[in-house]
Amino acid sequence: MTTRTLRIAAAALTAAAALTLTACGGSSAKEDKAQGEEQASMAPGDGAEGSDGGDDGSGDESAKPQDKGDACAAGAVKLEVKAVKSPVDHVLLVATNTSKSPCSAYGFPFLRFDQDQATAGVVEESKPKNPVRLAPGASAYAGVRASAADGSGGKGRDAQQISVTFQTPKGDPVEGSPSQAPLPGGKLHIDDSASTSYWLSDEATALKW
Repeated sequence: MTTRTLRIAAAALTAAAALTLTACGGSSAKEDKAQGEEQASMAPGDGAEGSDGGDDGSGDESAKPQDKGDACAAGAVKLEVKAVKSPVDHVLLVATNTSKSPCSAYGFPFLRFDQDQATAGVVEESKPKNPVRLAPGASAYAGVRASAADGSGGKGRDAQQISVTFQTPKGDPVEGSPSQAPLPGGKLHIDDSASTSYWLSDEATALKW
């Protein structure tokens, strides 16, 4: 009888311990689950707040207006294309300051024919020591070789229009629509050798190139 009583008591104690452990484990699991759900619900809010701070555009350099300095621009300059007798296969670009303030013709014209995406080449040897400064009513000139007289520029095609974008002091294109001008006689034969000089202060120098 004593041995049986001891066995029953031991079994009862074992069962009670198992129930206690189960109860404790269940309570811990529930707490962990609740804590995890709370952390998960907070995470999107934290991320959203961070992304809001990054999307305010405060560091977007492209939103700032371009600093073009005293560069000539399309709205202040009249562009003309003049036919010339010499050199052959050349025309002369004339940019006249029509505003009431002086401006500078920096670098060379970014020159396009019709709807071309690429600009014409430039004759580096024509680069002046200083940019051409245009008082109101004054003009800058650029000589344009439309095609190669010896046919080395390929078959080519006839263009109907020239457009020019001016440069900033740093050599970037001035923002905005380009200046456009009709061609003498309505068209100009161009080929792959088409190129322009830098902006220069007189016609004779511009046509040397």
